[in-house]
Amino acid sequence: MRLIERIIVFLSKDTLFQDTIQMEAERVQYYYDELKRYYLKTDSDWADKAKSYRTIAHRFYNEYTGLDGRLCDAMREFYKWNTQKEVSGLAFKLKDELNNIVHNNVEIDKKRLTLFYDALVRLIYVATKVMPDDATLDFIGYKPAGALADLNDQQKDAVLCPDRVIYVSAGPGTGKTHLLINKLLWYINVSNVKERIVALSFTNTAANELGDKFRKKAFETQLSKEYDFYNGTIHAFCFKMMKSYYAVNGREFNYIIIDDSDINDLADEIRVQLVNTYTADEIAECLRSYLKTKNPALRAAVSDIKKRYNIISIEDILNRFLEYLNEDDAFRLWISSQITTLVIDEAQDLNEMNYTIFSRLMEVIPNMKLFLVGDPKQNIFGFNGGSYENLNNFLSGVGEYSEKTLTNTYRCPQVVADYVNTFQFTDCPNPPLVSLSDVSGSVNLKVLHSPESEASFVLNKIRSQGNLRKSAVLCRNLRYLGIFINLLNFNHIPYKVFGGRKVVKPHVKIFNHFMRIIESDNRYSIKRIGQIFRVGVTEESFYKSDLGERVKEIKFRANNPDMNFADIAAAVVDLIDYQGGDEVTDDYAKLLEISKQYSSIEDYLLAFATDKDTFGDFYQKDYVECVTPVSGDFLTVTTIHSAKGLEWDNVFIMGMSDENFPNPYFARDLDKQGKRKYFNDSLKLMYVAATRTKEHLFLTYSEDNSYGYSQTPSRFLRTLKM
Repeated sequence: MRLIERIIVFLSKDTLFQDTIQMEAERVQYYYDELKRYYLKTDSDWADKAKSYRTIAHRFYNEYTGLDGRLCDAMREFYKWNTQKEVSGLAFKLKDELNNIVHNNVEIDKKRLTLFYDALVRLIYVATKVMPDDATLDFIGYKPAGALADLNDQQKDAVLCPDRVIYVSAGPGTGKTHLLINKLLWYINVSNVKERIVALSFTNTAANELGDKFRKKAFETQLSKEYDFYNGTIHAFCFKMMKSYYAVNGREFNYIIIDDSDINDLADEIRVQLVNTYTADEIAECLRSYLKTKNPALRAAVSDIKKRYNIISIEDILNRFLEYLNEDDAFRLWISSQITTLVIDEAQDLNEMNYTIFSRLMEVIPNMKLFLVGDPKQNIFGFNGGSYENLNNFLSGVGEYSEKTLTNTYRCPQVVADYVNTFQFTDCPNPPLVSLSDVSGSVNLKVLHSPESEASFVLNKIRSQGNLRKSAVLCRNLRYLGIFINLLNFNHIPYKVFGGRKVVKPHVKIFNHFMRIIESDNRYSIKRIGQIFRVGVTEESFYKSDLGERVKEIKFRANNPDMNFADIAAAVVDLIDYQGGDEVTDDYAKLLEISKQYSSIEDYLLAFATDKDTFGDFYQKDYVECVTPVSGDFLTVTTIHSAKGLEWDNVFIMGMSDENFPNPYFARDLDKQGKRKYFNDSLKLMYVAATRTKEHLFLTYSEDNSYGYSQTPSRFLRTLKM
């Protein structure tokens, strides 16, 4: 089927676009032919092709994103209404690319051309489920691959397993994401009914990666069967399910999610109201989850303020969802029609409440398939309640299930695998890693005299490796890296730090408050903005002010289907009269860039409350910032927790003394349960840190600490064979 016919099929799905079908389709066909003609020209170099391409792009932009442009917006809005996020995102990507070419005078090369055309072709495919012709696929560089063609025997065994409940223990670098994607495709291809798949990840970053790779694989394998696919975190899933249920019943679920910064502000407010009867920490804990607070007076006060402001915490979401599952027959009946298959990533990091919800879903939806992937040896988020015990107890309660194991790592060289295979955990299984990497690699231990000499050694070694992006410096906490970060600044080495941030910056709070007001007239945010800008703190008085009138204008525009979240974000930044210096300006620019990833205010606010890595730049720093502009090449400096799921050629783990890792106080008396747990948790941190390595692992420590007292090497180094 030609591109023109495909577009006609797509547009004919709604009568709104009938009058423009033929005209718009012919226009797209023209630009398709023009782009392809110049792309394939053999008698011209890229400079000539780029010039021709720019001319075509300008004309395309004027017709499709100007006053008369309708096709891209029609596609985006039609499928936005149908909650198909990927279509909206692709359409925005296409439009954004055109904007870059026309307004920013970007350099045209093969990569940019392919990006542009790939967005158009995939947009049409997602909308119609009809694959482009072979010539089109060749043009954008896609080589359709058959399902299961690139799986090893362990992965294939897990994918082809027909059992209703499957748990896969997947070590680092064993192709966990690849496995998940192929299992999703397998579920869809073999099913006799329309699959409604929910895929849940521990973080938004992991969820987005899984979703993007799945959709690309679905395209490459020419998946044509109808299916519904949702991917996100468990909090996002529960929130959206409750909101959808309310919408089906003609009601609004207009709660606003609050993050930790909001909780701390509210705790202070309640503490004053209660005449200091309770501490701010006690109140904050109750705000996070009333279930953890036994005092009825405090629970009542917190419940009252949540109702008054119409707010909900992250933990409240899960509690409320479970209540619906337990108490609302209509909700149970409705949700049983929404899910056929549940896929869980990073199963080792989920807490007891998460598994309680999964257990209840299994009861409510008796035929629901369940596929879990995790690695107990990478359970490093125990402070959030995640543990192998939770996973094991859940599996024990589901009845029959199949367990598979992935041990073939494509990331770590054998020498790194040999080192971590010596780790002996007492609270989970210990299947050894087997390296399939063709890199010889190395594990290097370096003992230095002082923290200063340790920092100098690491910096000199990184410099000798060349490309900064290929290396990362890891540590248990950022405090230990202070000397190293100062040295980076002194030598003007560009770097980015990940981890260690806790408090949202004031100007970012302001941006978020405005978003909540636009979304739902949230009383708490109206009060905060009213106080900050010295206008009315009630809804009535706020909207009588000039600022309130301008907010009403944005709210009115936000209801226009032509206005996406990125447009709303830009309007809010224009509204805020800020004079905060370069940092504030840079942060707002970053917010505008990030806003392109989200289709609605709701999605943005939910992500902000749950994904501190993505929004890390918007938290107060507890470390010295880089003094050198970070663009292009830079070094990653990170805590081990923030390094989870990432990889680098060269990994440097600093501070490998027993005093720092794991800390001898907790390492003594290992027969005591609490200290044994701490030791296992510390060993898992070391396991995660070491297995980020694709080539060379460097372990360093200093004989003396910063105060001149002697240190001993970490017991985690005793099994190292040099």
